[in-house]
Amino acid sequence: MASFWRYFGGTVVRPARTFAALQADSRQVAMGVRAVLFIGVLYTITVAMLAAAGALITAPAFLVLPPENYYFYEIFFAGPVFFLGWIMAAGLARLLGRPRRGTGSFEGTLAALGFAVSVPFLITWVAETAFSVFLLLGGSQQAFMELSAQPGAVQTLVIAYQLVAAAWLLVLMILAVRAGLKTGRGRAVLVGVLTTLVFLGLMVVFIR
Repeated sequence: MASFWRYFGGTVVRPARTFAALQADSRQVAMGVRAVLFIGVLYTITVAMLAAAGALITAPAFLVLPPENYYFYEIFFAGPVFFLGWIMAAGLARLLGRPRRGTGSFEGTLAALGFAVSVPFLITWVAETAFSVFLLLGGSQQAFMELSAQPGAVQTLVIAYQLVAAAWLLVLMILAVRAGLKTGRGRAVLVGVLTTLVFLGLMVVFIR
């Protein structure tokens, strides 16, 4: 049977085939849990670095938490939010997908979505980790924010990495839904889009 890293790497290079193989793996749910746990731990470490650097959130918070200490509090809920979003996404996909009797499964969908939501967030994690290192080394957050607010290479890079991550997430969500629910292409696209919007909405509310 394939290892966790084979599935993780396969999600990058051959997602459709990887998600299909995952459906026949008796460890499918455990693999999905490991994928979400992996990205959740990485994000928690980065959030702790931002808190240690005294970083301020760069967008208004929906949660009633002190903005100057937001990253400290986020250490405790970043990982759980990824798990909640993952389970919500799988439940919504199952509800909206309505697979034919005897085909597809919630477990298979859950497993595929675990990798679908984890892999694209490596892009944002790398960018935010680099930013946290920049701050820990004495960089100025205010100077960086002013630079990123002006048209130029920095602003383009900031916008580009977020768009690429969102687009990759959408594609993987659609492929995961199709593999897990064994549904048609049209329905997989519709369910994948709605599931992606719900998942991203949860991330926007909690993650900064």
